[in-house]
Amino acid sequence: MLDLAWLHRFRPATGYASAVKAGHTDVIDHGFKEGDPVWVEDGDGKHHSGIFVGDNESTGWFGGGPSAYVAHPEAHQAEVVSVFRITPRDE
Repeated sequence: MLDLAWLHRFRPATGYASAVKAGHTDVIDHGFKEGDPVWVEDGDGKHHSGIFVGDNESTGWFGGGPSAYVAHPEAHQAEVVSVFRITPRDE
C-alpha cells in the first residue's frame, strides 16, 4: 500500500467553494477528486503517475488555462499542471 501521509502538505489553501464565492467560476468540471490516481503527460509525451490534489484557483487571478495540483508519490513532490495534461489512471 502506498503511504500518502505526506500528501496533506500539497493540499490547496482554498477550494472550489471559495473560488465561486470570490466570483472565479472559471474552474472546469474535469471530474477528478482529491486522492484520485492520475497520469500526467510531460512535454515529451511521456506519462508519469501522480495523485490529484486539487484545482489551482490562482489561475483566475493570474490568467492562463485551468490547472491543478498533482503530487508525485515516488518523488515526494508536487507540481501545478494544466488539467488538459491529466488523465485517469486505473489501479
